[in-house]
Amino acid sequence: MPSFLRNVKLGSLTVWPAVLGLVACVGLGSTTTGCIIVDDDDDDTVIVDNGNGLPPEQPMEMSIETDVQLDAIPGDGVGVFVEYYASGVYRVWTTCDTNFSGVVCPIDVFMSVDTSSTIDAVVTDDFEGADHVNVREALGTVDMHVDTGVDIDAIEISTTPGAILRLEVLIDNVPQPRFVYWYGNGVLHNGAPTSPVDFVPTVP
Repeated sequence: MPSFLRNVKLGSLTVWPAVLGLVACVGLGSTTTGCIIVDDDDDDTVIVDNGNGLPPEQPMEMSIETDVQLDAIPGDGVGVFVEYYASGVYRVWTTCDTNFSGVVCPIDVFMSVDTSSTIDAVVTDDFEGADHVNVREALGTVDMHVDTGVDIDAIEISTTPGAILRLEVLIDNVPQPRFVYWYGNGVLHNGAPTSPVDFVPTVP
């Protein structure tokens, strides 16, 4: 299941990022301390360790920069991409490695906003077949279930500006935070340190 580690680029920039990996262990408001980040150059895997040899138990907060668009080739790798746009819009979209594997990726993305925020609207893009979304505005949750092939399946969630988005990804019913991509702290990140993970926008 190849990912897009070397093929994802920023749609709003003209150069490909030279460094892919986590540069921040503790996000805004996080109480986790003593993190150790290990970057394995052989497979570009980033491992976050809380100092006792175990991954963090609580969702970590990651900074996500506002108005940065990501770009990837549908069908060439597995990915769940998270973008945030000014005035409170999160865009979450998926890709698969169907061009190489010949199969689709059953992807479940579970999202919610913090208790001081609300979900005002949800719009889907390129959904087909059994792809669907369950929205519970009163609870502030959105569940996206898609079978992604050589296309892109996307959702846009209008929230309270600056809302913190909690996101959890399952592929084939297995938690897969390593396939989550976002741009924050000046770096394109490949792989969330926790499942779920919380995203905090730099600008509401």
